[in-house]
Amino acid sequence: MLAVVVEPSRLAAALVDPEGAVVVRDRITMPSRDVWRSLERLIRRVTAAAPGSVERFIRVGVSCVGPVDEQAGTVSPPYVPGWTNFALREHLEALTDASVLLASSGAAAAQAEQLIGEAIGVRDFMAVVVDSTVESACFVGGRRLVGAHGNAGSIAHVTVDPNGMTCWCGSVGCLEPYLSSIALETELSRPLRRANSSTVERAGIMLGRAIATMCATIDIDTVYVTGRVIDTLGDELLAAARRELLNRSRLSNLESLTVVEPVEHIQPLLRAASLVLDDTHRESVLTN
Repeated sequence: MLAVVVEPSRLAAALVDPEGAVVVRDRITMPSRDVWRSLERLIRRVTAAAPGSVERFIRVGVSCVGPVDEQAGTVSPPYVPGWTNFALREHLEALTDASVLLASSGAAAAQAEQLIGEAIGVRDFMAVVVDSTVESACFVGGRRLVGAHGNAGSIAHVTVDPNGMTCWCGSVGCLEPYLSSIALETELSRPLRRANSSTVERAGIMLGRAIATMCATIDIDTVYVTGRVIDTLGDELLAAARRELLNRSRLSNLESLTVVEPVEHIQPLLRAASLVLDDTHRESVLTN
């Protein structure tokens, strides 16, 4: 299969075998213009580099920062020049002549945790990736929540401070400007690793508020949190998030609510590939 990742900072592509092993991969920094042409060249370069023994891929798994529209096959990722309601699935199908499965980065992360990560066998959970943006998705009853467009379970634009900072989406008080690395580094005017304690504490509190809201809404009690912001700000941020959760999760069904930082980090390309791996597994079960 072909795995494709679209993030604010980069584009990546890889050929992945049915067991989830990466055969060949490549990536480029996000260009300032002509993003599709750059992605097209990247994909052609990756497929051309495949060893002769590798079969031609027939499916493509695409992970793109949200919001996405899985039904229409379009994406509107922030910080990606010119991609508002961009028909990414149509472009990829025309380029590759293969079936394309498109989902948000959060959905791909949740799928990967459920398929090859620490959520194997866990039926109800949320996966949160805190990186350049905030991405998340939920599984309930062993199935990923999708929603009308494919963004169910996203907490990036949950209101955590009604009179707070302005988000890139145009609203006020979303989680995103308090937690994403792009927003934090812009506010601080310095690298994330140099964030002061008050900023880290605030970020953790806001994360805790958003998690509490989501878990109370859809009745889940396990949350996996990963990403560069978590890796950089570490225990101080997670401790603040857990303290806030204790204050805001008073319902009896939320007594066992836990926030877990996975030991193993699943690479974005494997997250994208997991969308196809899981679909292949379902088809195999139905066929047999």
